[in-house]
Amino acid sequence: MKNSLKEQAKSLPLSPGVYLMKDRHGEVIYVGKAKKLQERVSSYFVKNKQHSKKTLRLIHQLTDFDVIEVTTELDALLLECQLIHKYRPIYNRQMNAFEKYKYIEINTQKKDVTINILTVPTYKNCFGPFPINRKLSELKGILEDLYGLNQKNYWQQSFSNDSPNPIKREIIVEELLGAFAFNNQQPQNRLKEKMILASERYSFEQAKKIHENWKFITHFFTQNKKLILANQTQWQLLYIAIGAKIKYYLIYQGLVVNSRTLTKQTFNKYTSTQLVKKILPKKRPENRNQFSKEQVDFINILYSYVNQHRECQLIDLTDPFA
Repeated sequence: MKNSLKEQAKSLPLSPGVYLMKDRHGEVIYVGKAKKLQERVSSYFVKNKQHSKKTLRLIHQLTDFDVIEVTTELDALLLECQLIHKYRPIYNRQMNAFEKYKYIEINTQKKDVTINILTVPTYKNCFGPFPINRKLSELKGILEDLYGLNQKNYWQQSFSNDSPNPIKREIIVEELLGAFAFNNQQPQNRLKEKMILASERYSFEQAKKIHENWKFITHFFTQNKKLILANQTQWQLLYIAIGAKIKYYLIYQGLVVNSRTLTKQTFNKYTSTQLVKKILPKKRPENRNQFSKEQVDFINILYSYVNQHRECQLIDLTDPFA
């Protein structure tokens, strides 16, 4: 059986795509993407000491596979995400638990500002969803300590001598909302100041802890930039060169609405507005005030790909339905 699958893999195209691994019951047990389908799928049928235990178990259960050929690597990434959400394969870990994603709310309705982790979003000062739900409690604790929102915390008590004057409420609100909505770096700057002060006082254990917190929230807010990008404008045009052709995508609220492939010569004849009209849906897509848990994986994939590939051109658009 495995030899037969190995021969099938050798006949696959050297093009981007998605492959679906199946067990003897026909169930999809793994979904993967590939820049070159033939090379990627064939790698499962070659002895390799670097295969993980999970991969070896997958190969042992594998009795069949399907492939879906696509035009670009980005198409493969987005389709992989869609199929993982659909089939929930047992050997896929990433993007396979989106219902557990959580939101962060900065509640300013009461006298005391609070930071809340929510399963269901509210529609005011609510951000996310974030797939790192297990780390959100750590983020919440760091920000509460930094802004004096949790006086019972041990580290908050330890830092109290560094901040004799409590931060004004309006500044707390401005900086927290700015960090999540615009990545304004104010929490990171405050932690740097505390770290320097602790070092000057030779409180090296405290300085080390603050540095760890600074690294943690810096990484978090760097990842959050993808949601900020999706929030900055509702409509965008993305285009990618594929040899002598160009594929372009119409994006609405961080999701691909439609796409088309043209020759470079044809593509260059049109303005952005004209290109949009060619693939604009008849009806305006449903407007979402808050990203859904299913939506956020696509957003992370899309903007990660754009950030990592300089050949991608992303253009902000005015509302084509206006």
